[in-house]
Amino acid sequence: MNALDRPWVLIAEREVTTKLRDKTFVGSTVVMLLIVIAATILPAVLAGNSGPSKIGVVDESGAKVVQQASTTAGGKGYEVVRLADRSAATKAVTDGDVKAALLPGDDGYVVLGKDHVDSGIESALREAVASVGTAANAAKAGLTPAELHVGTKVQVDLLKPGPLPDVVSQFVNVGLALVFYMTALGFGMMIAQSVVQEKESRVVEILAAAVPIRSLLWGKVLGNTALALGQIVIIAGASLIGLLATDQAAILEVVAPVAGWFVVFFVLGFVALAGLWAVAGSLATRQEDLGSTTLPGQMILMIPFFFSVFAGSSAKTVASFVPIASSMSMPGRMLTEDVPVWQPLVAIALLLAATVLIVRMGARLYERTLLQTGRRLGYREALALERG
Repeated sequence: MNALDRPWVLIAEREVTTKLRDKTFVGSTVVMLLIVIAATILPAVLAGNSGPSKIGVVDESGAKVVQQASTTAGGKGYEVVRLADRSAATKAVTDGDVKAALLPGDDGYVVLGKDHVDSGIESALREAVASVGTAANAAKAGLTPAELHVGTKVQVDLLKPGPLPDVVSQFVNVGLALVFYMTALGFGMMIAQSVVQEKESRVVEILAAAVPIRSLLWGKVLGNTALALGQIVIIAGASLIGLLATDQAAILEVVAPVAGWFVVFFVLGFVALAGLWAVAGSLATRQEDLGSTTLPGQMILMIPFFFSVFAGSSAKTVASFVPIASSMSMPGRMLTEDVPVWQPLVAIALLLAATVLIVRMGARLYERTLLQTGRRLGYREALALERG
């Protein structure tokens, strides 16, 4: 069977090649790629080029504390700068020669800063002072530091542990929902605009004479789905580079198993929405009409997105089973919670059923409205045409 026997393949290839020759589409993809790489790699590069922070000290005990603090500075360490006295330390801090100075105080030490003290430096110095002071006091009492700390350890036991730390899990959850939202919205508008352009230029009449209208619809949906998946792969590749460059490869061990689920939810949700976006384009006769005809599609995307990001745990659980919303909610839940495997399977079954219904309804509306020119049609009118 050749491509002529499958006209939707020709339409899909036409969609892909047209978009790949579109400088705006290629440029936006490149910009997105650069943003993702910069957001993940640039902070690590800047941190790596800055070198260890310099801490001024005026005696040997202060130097010992700073050296101890270096072990808690995330591997970056601190550089000890020997200064003659407090006046020299004050001048070094004021001139910016050192980030801070550690000086003897009435009951321990004083951290001297210019207009503020970096929270990381302050935290590391506090921990180091406590460690060094405890060791000295233990020695005076004839005890080892381990003996002095017997019975003082606190262990955290989580009843419902998530696979990722809270901050990381929330970031990834929002990120997955945002990727689906932005991709579906961006490509959806391109589908609608493409349909209107073909109607305005009368190209659609030529295509409809040579190819079944449903093949036109399937070609657009499948072609843009392939492009959207390609863009997702690019984003994933850029994120992978960023994670490896910033030494966060451990996150991949958690994200990788969910990636396959995300692709399934993405494809089904995108296909359903792509059919609706094509209908939105077929209802319009000019580009100016898209503001009203695409509004339902925008709301179908926007409401579940904000719901999946800002709703409570119970509400997110419910949303993860609602078609379209599940494409944004369920993958995030699988990263942040211990979700039984039956739940994503049920959500996929519901989404698949909804996708089939939406696409079938969209195909019928598309057939009835694509060749309607002269004025914008409403959804109620289009449904009436279908019944007629």
